[in-house]
Amino acid sequence: MIRRAYWLLLLVIVSWGCGTPDWRANVPAKYMEVAEIHRASCGACHVRVEPGQRTRAQFEKALSKNHHERVKMRDEQWPLLIDYLSQTP
Repeated sequence: MIRRAYWLLLLVIVSWGCGTPDWRANVPAKYMEVAEIHRASCGACHVRVEPGQRTRAQFEKALSKNHHERVKMRDEQWPLLIDYLSQTP
């Protein structure tokens, strides 16, 4: 029992010390606004799809009228979101 607690404590300390890199560090400045919307909103209704996981055509089809009605973004933001998601990380 003490051994398990020791290993669990060690795991927590090591993972806490390593930290996770800030996702914003890899986002180009022109996409930051839509990347933050993506991070905050996408995933509320379904599993969030990350940049590079689908093709541009798939994103264009997926981000159809339904998304435009549910996600409140300006018209000029949609092409930026598609560009951002179509990137290969």
